[in-house]
Amino acid sequence: MKLSSSTKAILGVAFFTILFHAGSVLAAPPDAVAGKAKAQTCFACHGENGIGISPEIPNLAAQPPLSITYQLIQFRGQQRKGGAMEALAAGLSDQDMRDIAAYYAALPAPPAKSGNAEKIAKGQQISNTQYCNSCHGPQLQGQKHIARLAGQSSEYLVTQLKNIRSGSRVDMDGTMGSAARGLSDDDIEALAAYAASLN
Repeated sequence: MKLSSSTKAILGVAFFTILFHAGSVLAAPPDAVAGKAKAQTCFACHGENGIGISPEIPNLAAQPPLSITYQLIQFRGQQRKGGAMEALAAGLSDQDMRDIAAYYAALPAPPAKSGNAEKIAKGQQISNTQYCNSCHGPQLQGQKHIARLAGQSSEYLVTQLKNIRSGSRVDMDGTMGSAARGLSDDDIEALAAYAASLN
C-alpha cells in the first residue's frame, strides 16, 4: 500500500511523539541552569539572550520548550536542514535538548518590532483568515510544540514560510504546508511583518 506524503508525515509525528514521551518518563526534568552551560555553542548565532545575531537567524527567547526540543530532534535526525544545525544537534542527547530548550524558554520574549502599518494590518487579516492563532496562540506566542512567531525576525519568517510553501522544509504534520500553499509572496511578507510586530 502506497502512503501519501501527508499520511507519512502524520505517522512520523505520531511515532516520534510516542518515542519522545516514552523516553521522557525515565528522563530527568529539564534543567535551565544546565541548559545555559550546554547552550554555549548556540550563543554564537542565537545569542545568550535568545535573540538571533542577524535577521536570518531565529530568536529562541520565550519559545515553548517543546517546540525547541522538537526542532533540535528534527535537525539531529536530518528531517530538517539549516546551516550548521544538523552537525550541532548531532551530538546532543535528548536530555541536552530539553535542558537547552528550558534555558531559552525562560528568557524574556523578544521585543515587538515596528513596521509598515498597512502591511501589518494586512498580515493580521491573513492571520485571522488562515486561523494562525488556532495553533500558534492568540498573539502568536506559541504553545506546546508549536513555535512562537511573535517578535520573530520578519526576514527569518519570510524564508521559512517560503520554504514550507515550496516543500523544501517539511512541517511535522502537514498543517503548515497546507496553509502556506495558497499564500503569495506579498501575503507571506505581510504575515511576517504582523508576527514581528507582536510581543
